[in-house]
Amino acid sequence: MKKALCLFIAAITLLLCSSCSERGSGKSITYPLSVSPRTIDPQYTDEIGAQIIINNVFEGLVRKNDDGEIIPGIAEKWEISEDGLTYTFHLKKDTEWYCPLSLKSEYGEDFYKKFTTEKVTADDFVFACRRTVDPATGSTAASRMMVIENASDINSGKAELSSLGVTALDADTVEFRLTEKCDDFLDRLSESEFMPCNEEFFNSMGGRYGLTNKHILCNGPFYVSAWDPETSIIIKSNKYYAGEQTPKPSSVVLSFDSNTESLYKKLSNGSLSAAFLPAGSEIPENVKVVKEVKNTVYGLVFNCADAGLSNTNIRKALCSSIDRKLFSSLYESEAEQHGIVPESCMAGYVPYRIRIGDQTPEIKQSIADAKKYLQAGLKELNTESLNITMLCPKSADEVLRKQIQVWQKHFGTALNIVIENDSAERISDSVRKGFYQAALTSIESEYDNAVNYLASFNNGNFINLSSKKYAKAVRELINAETDDDMMKACYEAESFLLKNGVCYPLCSLSAKFVISDNAQGIKMPGSENSVCFINARRFD
Repeated sequence: MKKALCLFIAAITLLLCSSCSERGSGKSITYPLSVSPRTIDPQYTDEIGAQIIINNVFEGLVRKNDDGEIIPGIAEKWEISEDGLTYTFHLKKDTEWYCPLSLKSEYGEDFYKKFTTEKVTADDFVFACRRTVDPATGSTAASRMMVIENASDINSGKAELSSLGVTALDADTVEFRLTEKCDDFLDRLSESEFMPCNEEFFNSMGGRYGLTNKHILCNGPFYVSAWDPETSIIIKSNKYYAGEQTPKPSSVVLSFDSNTESLYKKLSNGSLSAAFLPAGSEIPENVKVVKEVKNTVYGLVFNCADAGLSNTNIRKALCSSIDRKLFSSLYESEAEQHGIVPESCMAGYVPYRIRIGDQTPEIKQSIADAKKYLQAGLKELNTESLNITMLCPKSADEVLRKQIQVWQKHFGTALNIVIENDSAERISDSVRKGFYQAALTSIESEYDNAVNYLASFNNGNFINLSSKKYAKAVRELINAETDDDMMKACYEAESFLLKNGVCYPLCSLSAKFVISDNAQGIKMPGSENSVCFINARRFD
């Protein structure tokens, strides 16, 4: 009897253990995004929140595991030619799209049935790549494909889409032909722009692809279940996922919250499972720092849309008369930095800052030049003086006042500069929204590569730069075909920003990826957009 009872208990225990390890049986995970994405179209979006979602609801030919290593995704195997110019991928046979049930009422039973059984094929990758390089798409990630045969000519309107060096050899085999050897090509294939896109489904959406949870096909470990632009996006475990890893949480709630104080409270009380905290944030109790990323540059920034600061000579006058030594006390424990590209941004396999090394452009101090710039700027603006308000954290008030004394000494009453104190979080929020003239603040990169980061300054970001010359520099940056061309274009773009005084970098800072004590398995193998929830667990 005892033996039978023991066997029964053992069987029940085994059953319970088995059910606990089933796909998506774990508790829901919570994670904050700053805002609701405008779209989760993988070939178009460059928003950090959208990238996080795409990383979890789509599966490329390859993906990165928790340690950042390349593992099979849709492709079960691949070959690389001896010269490194041809990549051939063989797709798994059992991969299919997840079609949302809501499509049945909107597009009909037949449409829904078709896509509930639709397989992911090589053609889906060909179409996705063509969409990315198509100039009509306007993808900021097109630069990541310029190494592919004819991509540059297609993106500049000189060649047809069909000439792109991506070919479906059959339904389960896709080939990439490169113009030069690219050591990080497999890493690039794990990025959103290379995610598959079903052409028939895309065309059926009538321009709404990726705009709601009802207008997207997913093939990753999760699918988009609900999307309320005011509150959150919910992704749920995809039972059709055929990847090597099994998604553990039943769902992930991605709430929209950019307020650092709010994140602090939610992390402290355990209502958030993890978060990526900006540089300078306090670390709450009940959380652990699992990764630091030097993705932030601290310095002075200028709003190029402001009536006075839109003048390049005025900005150059301010920057070329800054005494860096006055600010040294603010970054005694941090690395001094002259360039605007953060240390976390890569150029190929190597951080851009390391590759550019001693060539890093910097703003030289010259009072004589500063006075000339000021007089030229005032003449162009047809005024004798300017009033400028600088947002400044209270902790840096004394330092900035000393710098203002330097400006007053050399410029007299031509520039009337006043300080407005506020918290670092509120200043950052004001800068992000464009509600400022000048500010001493943190400049955070949402990108893990120098090309996309530098290109973002051409998209009306926080500095609101409008420059035909910089737009041209960005086009050259995006269309760079060789590694040497890319580095040269990055240097020219960074030099332009500094020489035209859009900001004055002082030091580099680290943002922190933190996890609540009641959670584990949430990983960020790369930059902020690489957060992965496949192995996430929550314990209450």
